[in-house]
Amino acid sequence: MPFQNQIVAIFISVYAGACGSNESVPVSSGSGAIPYNLDKPVIALSLGEEALREISGLSPSNYPGQFIAIADERGELFFLDSSGTVTKRVLFRDKGDFEGVEMVGNTIWAVKSDGKIFGISNWQGDTPSVEEYKTELSKSDDIEGLGYDPKRNALLLAAKGDPDSTYSRNVYAFSLATKQLDVRPVYSIEPSQVNEMVSYGESEKHDSFSPSGIAVHPLSGDVYLISSALKRLVVLDGKTGKIVFAGRIDKKRIPQPEGIAFDTKGNLYISSEGKGAEGLLFRFDILSSGNQVNNHR
Repeated sequence: MPFQNQIVAIFISVYAGACGSNESVPVSSGSGAIPYNLDKPVIALSLGEEALREISGLSPSNYPGQFIAIADERGELFFLDSSGTVTKRVLFRDKGDFEGVEMVGNTIWAVKSDGKIFGISNWQGDTPSVEEYKTELSKSDDIEGLGYDPKRNALLLAAKGDPDSTYSRNVYAFSLATKQLDVRPVYSIEPSQVNEMVSYGESEKHDSFSPSGIAVHPLSGDVYLISSALKRLVVLDGKTGKIVFAGRIDKKRIPQPEGIAFDTKGNLYISSEGKGAEGLLFRFDILSSGNQVNNHR
């Protein structure tokens, strides 16, 4: 399918060291291991599109090498190619605090912080069709993550909550079959447990883990959540909900992680606001099973 409205983004750098060896790095903190070295992104892109300075969500698309992003304050979809170039834009709402995006089949889904979900179809044309679904969630839940769980055929909504509070952080499921939200959380995360696995650094503010992005790994089925508060990555066993990994994200490289996604090969992508600068997009290639890494900093 031809894409329109091409806007050139700025390609910052390819981390040459990361493109060479996939050997693991010995570390001493965190728990478990994941098949990614968070210290070595293979690609780091600066997104030159002004509207993506506050990039808040990221999703794979049905087109190889293409991802979809969304930003705060406006219901607009941005198709990105592997170089970070915006190849298509789709406006479906003029205003709104949009925090997550996910493509399932030919429908693109978006979520606002108050838990309202939008199904966008016929987005290939000039006037997309939009269905709005209200849920039992509200602004106080502060939904910031949206992902797709193929086993449930459901969207996963991650509630950020208050970073200054230590109550459970919940993930809810919105069935795509019934278009209904299960008000019982499908996963719950205790911030205190994350702190036990990855203790506060000397210079870290004592915030609590508060999800800003969520994605289901296409190969393992594990659930990956990132938190802009504390700059953490937490991985849940998709079946039990148990935390199987917790680690730090380098805040100097990734200052405000907001979006997380995978491609079909299992490579990991994280998007970040640029702290007053351009939005950022990083790729971490999946490592072989013998080279899994305990990430720390």
